Amino acid sequence: MPETMLILRGIAGHFGGKEYPHGALDEPAALEYAKRRGYVGRVLNVSGEAYTGSPQHRQAVQAVRADPTTSALYGFSGGGYNLRHVLDDLTANERSRIKLVIVLGAPGNPRSVYQAFGLGEVVYHTDPGHMDGPRALLGELVSETDAVQA
Repeated sequence: MPETMLILRGIAGHFGGKEYPHGALDEPAALEYAKRRGYVGRVLNVSGEAYTGSPQHRQAVQAVRADPTTSALYGFSGGGYNLRHVLDDLTANERSRIKLVIVLGAPGNPRSVYQAFGLGEVVYHTDPGHMDGPRALLGELVSETDAVQA
């Protein structure tokens, strides 16, 4: 059974000339990143206002608990901040399934916040131009793949 990467959006709004009513995210880039890492990407379709008990926080915890194949978490902007709340709420057994955590554009939480959970791999980037974060991350992965194949 393929493993799932749960992807959390940023906040809803108008950014970079585009409207994001369900939360900001370069969805094609995030989904392609998940695919290239060997996961089925699942975007949580809720805005990423970041606080304990936010709709995204609650829905993400429910999604991890409901799908035992979820073994990677990807948070962009507000979604990156909410990953901390999600990880706080998961039991030790639920957290033990998480092999990969990606945090993009959440500079108010340093990498150490996520590393403190003792998870597998933590990929952490602040801002290469905020809305460009998912595409820049995908570009790094594509560059690494191309280098290996050369």
